[in-house]
Amino acid sequence: MNPQPNSAAPPDAIRVPASEGPQPGLGATTDDVLDHLARRYSAGPKVLCEPAPARADLLRAAALALRAPDHGGLRPFRFVCIGRHRRQRLGELFAADAARRGHAAAEVERARERAHNGPALVALVARVDDAQPDVPAHEQWVCVGAALMNFLNALHLMGYGAKTLSGASVRDAQIQQAICGPGEQIIAWIVAGSPRRATQAKRLDDPAGIVSDW
Repeated sequence: MNPQPNSAAPPDAIRVPASEGPQPGLGATTDDVLDHLARRYSAGPKVLCEPAPARADLLRAAALALRAPDHGGLRPFRFVCIGRHRRQRLGELFAADAARRGHAAAEVERARERAHNGPALVALVARVDDAQPDVPAHEQWVCVGAALMNFLNALHLMGYGAKTLSGASVRDAQIQQAICGPGEQIIAWIVAGSPRRATQAKRLDDPAGIVSDW
């Protein structure tokens, strides 16, 4: 995980859409919605400020996540919201993880600060059962990924920016134990908030390059 420390929004901060172009509203056509979704890019902690998605917003995003393809109805994912009152404790876990990996004191403190990234912080947790006779693990992982994308798209449609972050912290046993239940694992952290500026693509898209005929 390598986000930057969270900072309060400056007095003149203005919430802007997560990408250039109008957002779909009442009367939006299918093309409007598709065009807007095509402009969803990751927005990291440096460009996110308050307001954060409200609890109701996160629940709406989770409702869309439930529309992911889910063979067997296993629901092999859930989202854990890290409240402001829990950021300090998470910071202690991040710092302890960095110390166990032999980092110097300055990096240990930077790891502690990363727990305060983003106006909203959510852990994506997966529960993939390799013993399922009719639903192989790879299908369960597809469901987890689809749920994540639906969650991010929902936040984008509501005008928020978001980004998924991983790194060593998602693999640390003590962090896993603190957040996960039996058989679960943290897959990624999701930071979300209101973007200070529009985000953009880092490379040109080539849809034809990923579609072929047989």
